[in-house]
Amino acid sequence: MKRSVEVSGKTLEEVLERASRYFDVPKEQLGYEILSETKGFLSVFVPRMVKVRVWVKDEEEETQEVPAVSETPKFSGMQEAVEGFLRELVARMRLEVTVAVTQDGEVLRCALDGQDAGILIGRKGETLEALEILLRTFLARRGFGEVSLEVDVSGYRKRREEALRKLAQRMAQKVVREKKKVRLAPMNARERRIVHMALKDHPEVVTYSIGEEPNRRVVIDLKAERKGRSRQKNRARSQKDGGGMPRLHEG
Repeated sequence: MKRSVEVSGKTLEEVLERASRYFDVPKEQLGYEILSETKGFLSVFVPRMVKVRVWVKDEEEETQEVPAVSETPKFSGMQEAVEGFLRELVARMRLEVTVAVTQDGEVLRCALDGQDAGILIGRKGETLEALEILLRTFLARRGFGEVSLEVDVSGYRKRREEALRKLAQRMAQKVVREKKKVRLAPMNARERRIVHMALKDHPEVVTYSIGEEPNRRVVIDLKAERKGRSRQKNRARSQKDGGGMPRLHEG
């Protein structure tokens, strides 16, 4: 049975952000169903309170084939609506940026490029993350909340993903060579996921996340060292709870 949680918040993005931290996966890996919402008086995009059931998509759910666009009339008009939204946004910001939106089944790919594209990337991709959240809200408010969305500006995300994979391999080699764990710089859930996946089959190291947002980070450690510390921690907890001695029943 698929594990799910019910989360409430002022906005859908707030709910997904909290669920992303709870499951420790990127928001793109989450499926959700809006159970109820109360609209704010003046707000168009943001409801005052929304209650959502959230779960982590399994691999089959993410990779299963979807019908062609022509066979999915329920998404009719979605691509045009998103493209229109983005064109209006960059026009209002007076940016020299081109917009291309393509639909591949239920995956909507948005590519932006041009001489002002850097403004839409921002510091460490923060503006790009905000733009994607805005688009997800836009889609959810139009009944397209289940659509998988991929937004990239001038190929930034592809370059960043490749850089993170190389960093993960380089740091894993360092951990093995120096027999010491390495803590990476704070990353968002999407980037942590890339590092975890890059090393998930490594024979000698293990990865895990520590800390709270926005300072949550990945730790790369030796598998043997990790197990040893876990055993020590369990032993200490056992001693604290009664020294591992059998409990006596009174009466």
